Amino acid sequence: MKVAVIGGGILGLTLSHRLSAMGHVVELIEAAPVLGGLARAQDYGEFTWDRFYHVIAPQDRRLVSLLEEIGLGGELRWTATGTGYFARGRFYSMSSNADLLRFPLLSILDKARLGASVLYATRLADPMKLYRITAREWLIRICGRNAYDVFWQPLLRAKFGSLHQEVAAVFIWATLKRLYEARTRASNREKLGYCSGGYRRVIERMVEVLTGRGVKLRLGEPVSAITTKGMAGVGEAGSDGRRRCEVVAGGPGSPPRSDVYDQVFFTAPTRLARKLVSADLIGHVDRTAETYPTGKAYLGVACLVLVLKRPLTPYYVLNIGDESVKLTGLIEMTNLVDARTQTAGRSLVYLPQYADSDDPLLQEPDESLLGRFVGEGVRRLFPDFDEKDVVVRSIHRERYVQALPTVRHQDRPVAGLPGLETPFQVLNTSMLTCATLNNDEVVGLANDFVRANREALSGGWGATPLAHTARTAS
Repeated sequence: MKVAVIGGGILGLTLSHRLSAMGHVVELIEAAPVLGGLARAQDYGEFTWDRFYHVIAPQDRRLVSLLEEIGLGGELRWTATGTGYFARGRFYSMSSNADLLRFPLLSILDKARLGASVLYATRLADPMKLYRITAREWLIRICGRNAYDVFWQPLLRAKFGSLHQEVAAVFIWATLKRLYEARTRASNREKLGYCSGGYRRVIERMVEVLTGRGVKLRLGEPVSAITTKGMAGVGEAGSDGRRRCEVVAGGPGSPPRSDVYDQVFFTAPTRLARKLVSADLIGHVDRTAETYPTGKAYLGVACLVLVLKRPLTPYYVLNIGDESVKLTGLIEMTNLVDARTQTAGRSLVYLPQYADSDDPLLQEPDESLLGRFVGEGVRRLFPDFDEKDVVVRSIHRERYVQALPTVRHQDRPVAGLPGLETPFQVLNTSMLTCATLNNDEVVGLANDFVRANREALSGGWGATPLAHTARTAS
C-alpha cells in the first residue's frame, strides 16, 4: 500500500516507522522545513538542544523501547532532579516528603491531607470519572479549601490561564500519577532522563531508519487539499474495490503537486483537517471531533529560552504559586542534563507561559513578549538578574501544544482507539486518554493504533470505510 502520513512530529515519525516496517510504501509530509514538531531542535549558537523542554521518566517504557529499537538505548542518561516552589516572595524545595513537611504555607492538617490525596489519586481514583468534574472541584474535595487556595489554584491559573476553571480533573490525575511514579521508582527522589544530544539525536536516528526503509520525507511542503474527488480513479472504487485519496502539497517557490495514496493519516489537530478536506470527508472529520472532544480546546505556549553564563536555581522545575509572576514555571534544563557535554557549559532555562490557543498572547511580537517575560517574570523571581549573564535569548511559540480535556466539551463517554478508516484517517493526540501529553504517550498512541488494527493494516485495508469504530489495543 502507498501511504501518506501528514505531520512530522513524534506521532507521525513513529507511525511511519511502524507502517514502513510492515512493508508499506510511506511518504511523510511535513509543512515545516525540519522534522520533530514540538520535539524539533534549536540552534543556540554554541550548542543545539530542544526548542521546547522535554524529559524522559523512568516509567516511559514505550519511548525507551523505541529508543532501544533504533539503537539509542545506550545514549540514555538518568539524573536525580529537584523541584522547587515559589510563593510569597520565597523559594521552597519540594523535592522530597521531608520538604513537604517543612513547607510553611500549609498547616500540618493541610499537609497530611495533601499527602493522602496524592496517594488516593494515584492508587484509588477512577480517572474515567474525572473527565466530568473540574480540577478545581476535585482538588478542593480531596485536599481541602486551604490547600487548594494556597497551593493548587495559583498553579492552575499559571498553567491553564482562562481555562483553569474548566480543565477536567483527569489532567491533574495524570500529572500526579506521572510525577508519583517517577519519584517512587527512585526512592522518593525524582529521577528523570534524557537522550544524549537531545531530540536532535533522536530525530536524526529516526531519519536514518526511515530512509533506510525507503520512506520518502517531504519537508517544507504544507498540505493545501485532501480529496477523494477530482482525478481519474480517485473517489470512485478502482478495480481492486478501494477508494483512494489525493493530497495536494508544496513548498514556497514551487507549484503544488498532487499525489494519490491508498491511505492518508492526518496527525495534526482535527480542526486543521477540516480546513483541508473535500466535502465528502467533512463528515469523517466532524465525527472524529465529536468522538474525541478533547480536541475542541487546545493549550498554546509562548516560551522564553535563556542561555546563561551561570545557573538561576538548583531545581529542574520551579513551580510558581505567585500570580504576580507572569510565567507558568521555570525549567532549568541543565539541572537535568550535563551542561559540560550537552550545552557547552552554559545554563539552559525555559520560561513558558501557556494560554488558550486563541489567546492574543500567542500573536504578540517577540520584543513585547521578551519585555513581559523578563520584567514581569524573571525580575520578579530574581530582582538582581543581570542581563550581562545572558548569552542567548530566544522566543519560541506554538499555537497547538496540547489537546485539553474540559468539562464544557466532555458530554459523552470517553472513546477508545479508533478503528482503521479508509482512505482517510485522523489520528492525533486528542485520542489520548488520561494523559498529560508526553512523548511516551505519543509513541504509545502510534504503537497501540497499529497493534489494534494490525489485521486490517496487513490485509484487507478496505474495512471500516469512513466510519468510526473505537477499539481497545490488546
